[in-house]
Amino acid sequence: MSTLFYLIIYDLPSTKAGNKRRTRLFSLLSGYGSWRQFSVFECFLNTKQFAALQTRIEKLIKPDEDSICIYVLDAGAVKRTIAYGTPKPEEPTSIIL
Repeated sequence: MSTLFYLIIYDLPSTKAGNKRRTRLFSLLSGYGSWRQFSVFECFLNTKQFAALQTRIEKLIKPDEDSICIYVLDAGAVKRTIAYGTPKPEEPTSIIL
C-alpha cells in the first residue's frame, strides 16, 4: 500500500476549551507524523491511516471555531521540497500509532 505526504496545519482559539482541543489534537497528530513547527505536522500515511486520522480529527474539532488545513503531496512534491536549517521530509520506516 503506497503512502502520500500530508502537511497538516492548524489554528485553534486561545480559550480554555480551544487549548484543551489543541493539546488533544497535538497528541493525536504525534501518533501519525512528525511535529515540524508550531501547529504544523508532516505525515506519511496510506489511505487507511489517513481515513482513520480524518475521522478522529472530525470528532475532535469544532468547525465553527477551529481551522485545520491538510495538504496532500505526492512523492514528486516531497522530493522538490526546499528546506533551510531543517532536514527535508523523509518517510519513516515504520509508523507507531
